[in-house]
Amino acid sequence: MQVAYIRKEKCNTTMCNRCVKFCPASRKDMPVIFIGRNKKATVVEELCNGCGKCVRICPEKAIEMKFVKDKSAPAETVEAETETNQTAPSKQTAPSQAAPAPTPAPKHKETPEEKKARKKSEHVNRVIRTAIACILGMLAGLASFYLAGTMDPVTGTQPMPVMGLLTLVLAIVIQKTIFMVIRIDVSKLGKKDWFYQGFMTFVTWFLSWTMMLSTSFSA
Repeated sequence: MQVAYIRKEKCNTTMCNRCVKFCPASRKDMPVIFIGRNKKATVVEELCNGCGKCVRICPEKAIEMKFVKDKSAPAETVEAETETNQTAPSKQTAPSQAAPAPTPAPKHKETPEEKKARKKSEHVNRVIRTAIACILGMLAGLASFYLAGTMDPVTGTQPMPVMGLLTLVLAIVIQKTIFMVIRIDVSKLGKKDWFYQGFMTFVTWFLSWTMMLSTSFSA
């Protein structure tokens, strides 16, 4: 029989608890999927009926179906199948006969509920990525002002503006590492996504540094 199996490294219950909410086999006093102390979803294999609904609705693709031995099957049936397999001629191992190629599984059609969950997850990820880009840009702008040196009160310039540019580059590059730490799938981000991240960081960096220069110059 098949039961649900959750890949802990992909599970992100802080963003989604859909498998817990929509498991058709769960009851109030006997949940099939619950959130453990490690903030990850956990499956009670003895209660799972193998319907596979949690696999389809998980936006993180963290749930798979795996085969386990059906403990309710009679021992006589298992022994009979074993004897049959041992006595039957092994046709598949004959060198002159090749095993037929497995038929590819039909592509799963996304349901409206799954589509809504996917779009919601993508929207939340976009908001988080934009917030990270803006926060890093502001921090980089402040750091650039202090690292570029004391401003000349006459010309209004700083002696080492290159330090500000290096700070901006660091703020853009470090975003990929931050996304991986908070479990955002960077493999789904294209060139346009990374350009948007860099642009938002640049804008907030430029505004922050300019505001600091203007405030310091006017003072």
